[in-house]
Amino acid sequence: MGSGSTRLNTADDKMIAAIERGDQSEFQDSRPPKVKDNTLIKSKKAQKQKTLDKTKALKALRLAAEKEKKAK
Repeated sequence: MGSGSTRLNTADDKMIAAIERGDQSEFQDSRPPKVKDNTLIKSKKAQKQKTLDKTKALKALRLAAEKEKKAK
């Protein structure tokens, strides 16, 4: 069994309690947000765009070849 407390022990509850006590500056979240690596995100987006462009170009070539074959 736990400590008998029915109140959840979340970061929001801790912050509210700290504000009520008046020591908000001392509050530290035990799970701060993750720092995102924007360079990795940008490189993945660039790679995805490059792949889409290649796919579009190959589709256009295929359609042009089929159209030329039908014209013969």
